[in-house]
Amino acid sequence: MSRTYKWLGGIGYILSFIPYVNFVSSILIAVAWILMGKDTREKVFTVLGILMIALFAAGIALVVTIFTSVFMMIPMGGIGPSAELFERIGPLIGTLIAVGGIILGLVIAVFILDIIAHFRAAKIFDNKWFKLGGWLRIGEIIALVIAIPLIIISIPSSGLGGLPSAPGAPGFPMGILLSILWPLAIFLIVALLATIFSIVAFFTIPEEEEAGRQSAFEVEF
Repeated sequence: MSRTYKWLGGIGYILSFIPYVNFVSSILIAVAWILMGKDTREKVFTVLGILMIALFAAGIALVVTIFTSVFMMIPMGGIGPSAELFERIGPLIGTLIAVGGIILGLVIAVFILDIIAHFRAAKIFDNKWFKLGGWLRIGEIIALVIAIPLIIISIPSSGLGGLPSAPGAPGFPMGILLSILWPLAIFLIVALLATIFSIVAFFTIPEEEEAGRQSAFEVEF
């Protein structure tokens, strides 16, 4: 039987690079991990897929909440008195904070499980690409932890904070901006490589027949 999840996962990670359709990638990847968990009886794969779907649903809920808050702040007939406006947006702000907190928790949980799942998949399928993807995800954390303080430290010394011009405007020193944001570029490169390795890892998962022949060969010799 063909392992469908190898194609779903590989295609899902590819779609993550394509604007306007990359929102579909999270669903495909989640389904791929769930099917992999069912096939290998590895619970971490299943939990990761379920949490990815939950994160997708929470993201949609956040978008709906934001749009609802915009319409709720503008009652029929125009903007009302300040007291009425605060009465309207107060509960919505609380809802936004609650949904945002849930999303943050899911993001952290998904990221940690994603690393664990990659290393588990590397062991189960004897696939080095999963292992490289796992290590690069750890590299993402290290790069981000290093990048944020460097960017914060670089802003005051660069004098960028006092510049009235916007990026791309005449006279705007793009060199200064690049000198500040280069740590973030390193993080993005590491994240890009991690996704590429995940694509290769899923596509190189052996079919069941191939895996069976390899196991028989190992037993025979």
